[in-house]
Amino acid sequence: MKRYLIVALLISTAAIAAENPLISAPATDVEKWAGKLKEFKKPEMPSVKGYPKPFHYPNSYEYQMNDVCSACHTFAAHKKDKKYAPFYNAHGTFMSCNVCHFVKEEVTYRWAEIKNGKVVLLENGDFYGLKYIQSDERVFLSGEDNPAKIVPVYNGAPVELPLKGNENLLKDNKAVASMHNALSEEALKCEDCHTKNGKLDFEALGFSPERVKDLEKNEIVKGLKEYETIHFPKFIW
Repeated sequence: MKRYLIVALLISTAAIAAENPLISAPATDVEKWAGKLKEFKKPEMPSVKGYPKPFHYPNSYEYQMNDVCSACHTFAAHKKDKKYAPFYNAHGTFMSCNVCHFVKEEVTYRWAEIKNGKVVLLENGDFYGLKYIQSDERVFLSGEDNPAKIVPVYNGAPVELPLKGNENLLKDNKAVASMHNALSEEALKCEDCHTKNGKLDFEALGFSPERVKDLEKNEIVKGLKEYETIHFPKFIW
């Protein structure tokens, strides 16, 4: 009896894994992706000594969810558009890559964390940026050390794959083709979310009224659209 239960559990687990939109998409253009894998160069992480002026903290970016995307692309995935790249890359520390790159009408968004190689959807917590915290004369965002990220959820499944347990997918041309074929040709842009009734329901995600107001009418997004050129130190992107 126990043997049958174990077999049934294994089949059930495999079925659940197969339902993940990233690996259940058609594995078309396998040869094309095989070629891309051979040509692919992993982004080099910037090397910064000390504290880059005028900042007072070391330059550090960590993918705390340890997802499959970051295994190859790292935090510096966006480099072509020097104007927007620093902001896109910074978003990767608290938001799954797939929030912007897996775009469908039926998608909802939740906070999640990778624990023991599994994506766990979370109902509540001290997630990053939910509210402002004032200390003396300075204002900070809450949950700075919280490892949870916003992830898209499609057909009840989080559109996210942890690296742990899925390392072999990165060596499988068909799997790589499936993962990329699942993604949308047009990624979301800043104004798709930073607006009233945008793609992300900030209130449902737990952001305070003050944060919702500022996220929907974001001055940085406004500046990016108004100014043709914005200069950043190279270490940011």
